[in-house]
Amino acid sequence: MLKQYQFLLLAGSVLLVLFMFTGGCQGLKNYFSKKNTDPALATFDVPEFETENGKPKLVMDCAYVNNFDNIPVHGVGLVVDLPGTGGEDIGSAAYQMVYEDMNKRRVPDIRATLAHPSTAVVEIIGRVPPGSQIGDRFDIQVALPENSNTKSLVSGRLLEARLTETIVSDNYQGSSSTRALAAGPIMVDDLIATETTNPAGLKKGIILSGAITAEPRALSLVMKDKSLIMTDRIAKTINQRFPLAGQQNGIATAHTDEVIILKVYHLYANNVPRYVKVIQSMACYETPAQQVRRIERLREELLHPATAQHAAFQLEAIGKMGIPALQQALKSSDMEVRFHAATSLAYLGDGTAARVLAECIRVEPAFRIYALDALGVMRNDLEAEAYLQDLLHVPSNETRYGAFRSLKHRNPMDQTIRGEMLEGQFSYHVINTQTAPMVHITTTRYPEIVLFGTNTFLRQPFTLEAGPLFFVNGQSPNEVVVSKFATLGTDERRTVSNRLDDVIRAVVELGGTYPDVVQMLRKADMMNVLSCRLEIDCLPEPNRIYRRSGGEDLDVGYEEEEKQKSFWERMHLRNVFTPNPGERTSDFTGTVNTSSRD
Repeated sequence: MLKQYQFLLLAGSVLLVLFMFTGGCQGLKNYFSKKNTDPALATFDVPEFETENGKPKLVMDCAYVNNFDNIPVHGVGLVVDLPGTGGEDIGSAAYQMVYEDMNKRRVPDIRATLAHPSTAVVEIIGRVPPGSQIGDRFDIQVALPENSNTKSLVSGRLLEARLTETIVSDNYQGSSSTRALAAGPIMVDDLIATETTNPAGLKKGIILSGAITAEPRALSLVMKDKSLIMTDRIAKTINQRFPLAGQQNGIATAHTDEVIILKVYHLYANNVPRYVKVIQSMACYETPAQQVRRIERLREELLHPATAQHAAFQLEAIGKMGIPALQQALKSSDMEVRFHAATSLAYLGDGTAARVLAECIRVEPAFRIYALDALGVMRNDLEAEAYLQDLLHVPSNETRYGAFRSLKHRNPMDQTIRGEMLEGQFSYHVINTQTAPMVHITTTRYPEIVLFGTNTFLRQPFTLEAGPLFFVNGQSPNEVVVSKFATLGTDERRTVSNRLDDVIRAVVELGGTYPDVVQMLRKADMMNVLSCRLEIDCLPEPNRIYRRSGGEDLDVGYEEEEKQKSFWERMHLRNVFTPNPGERTSDFTGTVNTSSRD
């Protein structure tokens, strides 16, 4: 019996050889040929990892990024604590939705609650950024329904509400699961408006960091041509470059023959656009010898301003092997070359970048925001920390606050800028500065007040309002009385000095919110009561023009319609410095625009 099996095996082998030498060999060749146009066999194609000129293909050549936009979310909710300016809006759809939600939760006396002058029904909208993790925060806007009876949202506080995404398909329109939860004090659009001067400015507003994401948002790479081999190879390349310690799965997972699910690597959590650009700049596959040749080519390209940015991204994508070429470019006489090399080195954790980045921040406004961001990434580098601390004392207000933001992102517990959360309302920092004092407030992303200088004060005499319930009286020399008028119970007051720090703390101790304090500071500035300059969202702007040596002598800034859109502008995304996209500003993070006016 064994001999029979051996004979059959030998005969089968002979037949297979004959098949290969006749039509079989040609058949297999056609099966794996790139010229095979049968869609059913597309996933078995052997991919080409090189371009026509012999260079390794990059991820951008083979795939495009998906799920890279901001998801609009919406909801309705109930605002409370209004000082008698609320109203019942029975006829609105938002009212009906809030009523039904309260009924499901068996809230008693729903009609009476919604009719009370201290409450109002509002509509809520926001945008969930790409790459968000559970627990991340973003700004939301609130507005009264059309023809609402509510007069003002000043002093209002939104109770927790669900935000969902509208799903529209051929046969269905509805809402997704809960994307985020929203709540918090409302800062109206016009804090110094009245019902006669600007009633519309009182009927909508923003809640800074008012929404918390309830679901993660992974990015994805979609292949231009289906290929299991290519998706698997790219996923392995990404995971080798960005390993996750202690985790079996990497940041990239080949989900199908055309989709790779992509998590955001922690180092780029506050700069997702740069992370995407680095991913796109990776080689899909290359041998060690090919990589060495590519590094040498990129070393040369990095020294020319026109190609420096693209070369720096590729070297950053390569990883540690790209550091020597980037370090060599730091010696270039061209600032643009030094900037691109230093920025990539910062994300590779190389401390030699700190000095060049600090120079770019001081000297070139077009590079400032990106260099500040890069210094903030160098969390374990003492030289980067020292440079940022020095930048707190330069004359430029945007540089000072930008350095503060970088230090806070780098290490919130840094003793130079360490602050406190005042009664859970907002982040509060007092910095001992060597230059002119300044007060900085934010109207996007972070509820935060920073005093640059310990001797800021309010010039007397004065009287100020801080929201509808607080009155700040500075008529007596060196003495300020902060009063709270209670809607229920008895009034309260605090007597403090005219130091701004004391006044702010008194308002918050009496129950004042971030919008209340911001309103007080805005009015103090308008009345010339502040002893120093008030700045609002004073950060370096992205997408300024850099004037290359020998090029046109143009202003750094120029009109929106004149400039060429950068990678990040087209994607409408942000980094740690820029506000939530599409909320209250059109500024988005981007590459340094050097191409339109060279």
